[in-house]
Amino acid sequence: MAFRQQVKKINPENHFNGENKSGIEILMLCNREHIFILDTLEILDLQELVNGTFGMLELNSLLNTPV
Repeated sequence: MAFRQQVKKINPENHFNGENKSGIEILMLCNREHIFILDTLEILDLQELVNGTFGMLELNSLLNTPV
């Protein structure tokens, strides 16, 4: 869940409007033992993957809830 929050905080518009001139984001995982260094296109792909994954998990949990 913490990883999801980190990914959601990234604003891709900053990569296009000049606020993030390097076009790179660094995400730290597992108590700073692992890092991801991602460029703009990788950030967009990762956000799509995370949103799709958690969307499917939420949908699945709704379908499996007894009525």
